[in-house]
Amino acid sequence: MNKFGKVSTVALLLAAVVVLAGLWKLRADSPAKWTFTKESEPLLTDSKLRDEIFDALAAAEKAGTDPGISHFNVRVATAFEKDGKERVVVGGNSEYEIPEGIHGETSVLNHVIALYGPETTRRNVRFLAFFAKQCGASSCGDCRDYQLATTDYEHLLFVCGQASDRTVKVTRFADQLVCERNFPEVQGAKVPLAPEELRQLVQSAEEARRGGVTLFTKGRHTGAAALSFSGKTYRSAGADDAAFHYRYPIGGVLQQAMTERDYFLRAIVVSGENGEWPVVNYRDRQYGYEASSFNHAAGKAPIVLILSNGRGQFRMTTFETALPNAFSTADFMPEALKIFLASHASGK
Repeated sequence: MNKFGKVSTVALLLAAVVVLAGLWKLRADSPAKWTFTKESEPLLTDSKLRDEIFDALAAAEKAGTDPGISHFNVRVATAFEKDGKERVVVGGNSEYEIPEGIHGETSVLNHVIALYGPETTRRNVRFLAFFAKQCGASSCGDCRDYQLATTDYEHLLFVCGQASDRTVKVTRFADQLVCERNFPEVQGAKVPLAPEELRQLVQSAEEARRGGVTLFTKGRHTGAAALSFSGKTYRSAGADDAAFHYRYPIGGVLQQAMTERDYFLRAIVVSGENGEWPVVNYRDRQYGYEASSFNHAAGKAPIVLILSNGRGQFRMTTFETALPNAFSTADFMPEALKIFLASHASGK
């Protein structure tokens, strides 16, 4: 072998070492593969669904967000077949001002609707996949309302890819829902209020329902009344407007009470059209859940949620049961909440 042959051999060996080093670095920098939890397996009906979930998680990991207040990123995506091709659509949360926000779930579904239309969204979206450092709570109440309205929610899957260990948990979105028909029906004597307290609350909720604003709200108008631990009663009705910024009745009574520094409520009655059971939107349940977490922080019993059909019949539950796997300020800022209540609650 001449010297040129030796040089060529050395060059080839060096090149091979460089290539191998590059491949090793690429492998080391590449994220580990996702693996489904054992509990998720029964919901993974076919290999195509698995591949779509993996593709959606890869896209969600890179989704843009702007959570300037909470600094909590909600990165979400979905994938489905349309016209013979896989479509991947992403969404992310964005926050502004006082605080307000566009949520990840509503973002991605709105993007699907804008790109492919509402019928494709209902028919083709089989899951929403979230990329999270740690999987935890489910959608907020408002996002549950939006998913109910825009998807085939009975078959929709809720997917969370946990970055910490690259595991994927799949559950049914329907597990986040509790229909009012499933609230236990109870006799008035079983409601944990004095008979006169219950009578006055029902009357107050029915009087509230006669007010409000119903220019767009047809057949779903409700009134609510709340009784606080201080013995005061508050009431509110739903109100719509042309900007579609609906004001919910439970949120209304809570705001009234808290304006008076009355932060701890015993019970809320919601009244629907005479003879009909009222519908309680999940956004309104979120307001109630937040307020009930104040009770929990103060060592008090949860708020009792009572539905009245105006005919002396009642259904009763708590916001904790009506909004399963929810979250509140008490989860994210427990000490801050205790300090706030200690300094703001009436009589403090």
